[in-house]
Amino acid sequence: MGDKANVVVIGGGPAGMTAASRIKRIHPEWRVMVFERSKYVSYAPCGIPYFLGGYAKDIEELVHYPLRVFKEERGIEVYTETEVVEAGNGFIRARFHDGSENTFSWEKLLIATGARPRIPPIPGVELSGVLTIRTLESGEEARRAVDEAKRIAIIGGGYIGLELADNLRRIGKSVMLFEMLPHVMPTLDADIAQLIEAELIRNGVDLHLGEALQALEGHKKVEKIVTDKGEYKVDLVFLATGVTPETHIAEMLGVRKGNTGAISTDPSMRTNLENVYAAGDNAEAINLVTGKPDWFPLAPVANKMGYVAGASISGIEATFPGALGTAITKVFDLEVARTGLTEERAIKEGFNPASVVIKANSRASYYPGGSPMTVKLIADRNTGRLLGAQIVGSDGVLARIDALAALIGKGGNVRDLFFSDLAYAPPFAPVWDPVIVAARVLLGKIEKE
Repeated sequence: MGDKANVVVIGGGPAGMTAASRIKRIHPEWRVMVFERSKYVSYAPCGIPYFLGGYAKDIEELVHYPLRVFKEERGIEVYTETEVVEAGNGFIRARFHDGSENTFSWEKLLIATGARPRIPPIPGVELSGVLTIRTLESGEEARRAVDEAKRIAIIGGGYIGLELADNLRRIGKSVMLFEMLPHVMPTLDADIAQLIEAELIRNGVDLHLGEALQALEGHKKVEKIVTDKGEYKVDLVFLATGVTPETHIAEMLGVRKGNTGAISTDPSMRTNLENVYAAGDNAEAINLVTGKPDWFPLAPVANKMGYVAGASISGIEATFPGALGTAITKVFDLEVARTGLTEERAIKEGFNPASVVIKANSRASYYPGGSPMTVKLIADRNTGRLLGAQIVGSDGVLARIDALAALIGKGGNVRDLFFSDLAYAPPFAPVWDPVIVAARVLLGKIEKE
């Protein structure tokens, strides 16, 4: 049945290319084929807002490895601008960019189709000038549109929405940001999100909270947005309303999905079908705090899932333990990071959370370059187990959230954090590090209760 492959990988993003590379390293004699709809593989869509902000001059700077590395150096057969239009037991049918089709047979299959933008079901989303950003081609289209626009609306106050606001203001655009929820960044608690909201306003973003988009209007091209609170003239609209798992291939095959809507897998990335695997933004993973299947559409998670899938497909026992959803972004002069559960999510998951919010300096007070830092810690009152953390500051946030993520991922408690042997020197931290101060306050709160 057509060309025969030992392994077919559908999707050339982080998970797909990591898995394909791992398989070829272990079994260089195997025939591994990758099918990707876009022109690029191994790229970073999270860099597109910064491409729009002028940090990268060429879109190809967002590509980790050029195509020739995979084809010539690693021996992977990569088909770009190719869509898999049918998948069945032991075969796929692919449509190439010239419209021709071919059928390929496989012994093992990896579904690494990632996630697609979630488009709100409202009138006008099909108008010209209404954009999403997920592929590098969409980034190229967005830059051309941004160059000609003055008034830009962003729908959605998550990571992408905030990064777009930052970068579009950086190049002098008038920016309105709409979020239907009461605060930006739903992965943060409201008391921390308000710090980001103040930063957005301070930098000239016209912020609209608790305001839902109802329609987009215009003659062929978008000219106006309509919400439940008003109407606004615009030249360009970015829909940054989140993503949803791309599971159409899984559905063709009858692969089981979990409660999150993503593909259900075991820790070795196997699905319910023999010799069919899934990894990346289309697959579930265990939440290390709750112990339940969850969904983490984040590049570091996708890469590791791909690494495990590649080993498993190759016959090497490997497992992906899970994730916390650790993430960091920059919003103008603020570094914003989080890991684990929010306080709100902890309550929903049945924990009895206690939390503290402290403010401290990022460095010794007399050493230049330091800045205020806000740390929120969340723990279970009954056990002292750390459940989550959120940090906002202008300096040194990354190292601290990473230390917390490592500890929370291993089930650490507040006392473990307080006695953690963190490094100290005046150019980097005060002698009482902000996260240690937060642990001390939270420990006192729990023990007092």
